[in-house]
Amino acid sequence: MVTNQQADNTVVNLSKISKTYGFTAALKNISLAIKMGETIGLIGNNGAGKSTLLKIIALLVSPSSGKMEFSGVDVKDRKAVLKKDMEVLLSQAFLFDDLTGRENLEYYFKMNKRISNPKQTVKEIVKQFNLKLYIDRPVREYSTGMAKKLEILRVSYPTLPKVLLLDEPFSGLDVENRKMLHTIIKDHPPNKTVIICSHDFNAIAQLCSRVYYLEKGRISRSYLPNEYDQFL
Repeated sequence: MVTNQQADNTVVNLSKISKTYGFTAALKNISLAIKMGETIGLIGNNGAGKSTLLKIIALLVSPSSGKMEFSGVDVKDRKAVLKKDMEVLLSQAFLFDDLTGRENLEYYFKMNKRISNPKQTVKEIVKQFNLKLYIDRPVREYSTGMAKKLEILRVSYPTLPKVLLLDEPFSGLDVENRKMLHTIIKDHPPNKTVIICSHDFNAIAQLCSRVYYLEKGRISRSYLPNEYDQFL
């Protein structure tokens, strides 16, 4: 049976999502529908709730109330399966410091099961993105930018997942790697969806088909590309 969400290509549907930590309300009654092929921006000041919202969509945090559907399926019914269709890049590194870059990628690809041949895939990454000089060094020796580049490739190579979630993805990147990430997001296939969380409107505006501004746990307003000058 085809649901209304499947018919209109809605990939992520949030209905009255709230999240509280003790007596603190991080999110308040968020409703949001994100369609296949969109690049969505979530912006706001520190503490606005954007990272919490991203983690709920990524199935890393459970909401206190409300409902989320992924391609018409309630996430409570199929969390383990749905996670295979997502990749998330958090602001804090998801790498093991004592392992090399190669070992980190191979381990993640084996656990994630999105990649059929992890060792060969890592060899391709090393060659294509010129990582030979540091791929076999422990990650604890990496600069912030080097570690971030490795994580970007972890979530985006060889193809994007159905939903890619990025938390402050441009932070710590040099000009060359910002261009790489910009290209990955800008040129994503029409059957993939990208959700970017940032406090920097200028960094993501040119990439997004819609931007939502969060204030004190609520979506206070949204912008289409032809309305971005209103924000500025």
